[in-house]
Amino acid sequence: MLSKSTCQAIAEFQNSLQQLHSTAISVPLDLSGLKQTFKQLKITFQTQIMGINSSDFDPPVESIIQSYLTETHKQMRLLEMDLKFLQASHQPSTLNSRLTPIQNRLNTLLSYCEDILGQGVGGVRGG
Repeated sequence: MLSKSTCQAIAEFQNSLQQLHSTAISVPLDLSGLKQTFKQLKITFQTQIMGINSSDFDPPVESIIQSYLTETHKQMRLLEMDLKFLQASHQPSTLNSRLTPIQNRLNTLLSYCEDILGQGVGGVRGG
């Protein structure tokens, strides 16, 4: 089970991911909006997700959640690099080819959030 505060933090992060995903699939692509939305996502990640510690969940799911949080951190770093490559793109074809891995990474991160929140289905602890 997850604490209520952990569920709220994951849900807030998930909402930020969904906003970035919407911006990334918008036509025409708004690069400055994408950059700003990612900046907000990064702040949410650093303040909400990085603040989660193992006391926020029960021992049976602790290693699973820690694995997801580690992978989330890795995917966020890779997403930041993907966005830097996207912003350096000058040709429309390059820009479009850079968007695909970003969208895939966002889908991966969203699935991690769903999986983590699914670990809390057995009940949510106070906190």
